[in-house]
Amino acid sequence: MKNKHLLFSLMSFLLLAMTACQDDQEEPARFFYGNYNLQAIAMDQPIALTNSGESSQDFLVQLEGLISSQNNRMTFVEDIDDQMFFAFYSPTVLTEQGGVPIVRFAAENVVLKVELDDATDQFQIIEQLPSVVEFGEIVSIKLLDQLTLEVTLNQSLYDFSDNEWKDVVVDYQFVRGPIST
Repeated sequence: MKNKHLLFSLMSFLLLAMTACQDDQEEPARFFYGNYNLQAIAMDQPIALTNSGESSQDFLVQLEGLISSQNNRMTFVEDIDDQMFFAFYSPTVLTEQGGVPIVRFAAENVVLKVELDDATDQFQIIEQLPSVVEFGEIVSIKLLDQLTLEVTLNQSLYDFSDNEWKDVVVDYQFVRGPIST
């Protein structure tokens, strides 16, 4: 009787071991929908966005001193056409004093219908609302990993150090997670 029980236990163990150790070649589906928080806004060159004379590539740090409230969220919704809802910051000239513009930054909301190209991890823009935006041109939207999206755009920003408008590449980096305040 003991031998039967031992044999049955051994066979059960071998059966479990054989089925549990099989390779599953199928990768899990990627999931990137949800709420994202703005983590960073970086520029490809140092710009002085304020008249303090300090130039920096960190757009977000300079922006924090210029606006009273920020819209730092992105929502990415799965639908027939995947949709992204978020805001970019665009310079608005209020007036000029002595040839120097008074610039304020306003959040411009945008809705994008996108499709992911799995081979490049780039999102293709199918539709953009509004179709013409004042803030610049979206160059690319890239999935860096399952938690991070990077939106790159060309913007024209006023550099107070050089007293001129410059074309700048700006990267907005969003990280998925609970909505932060």
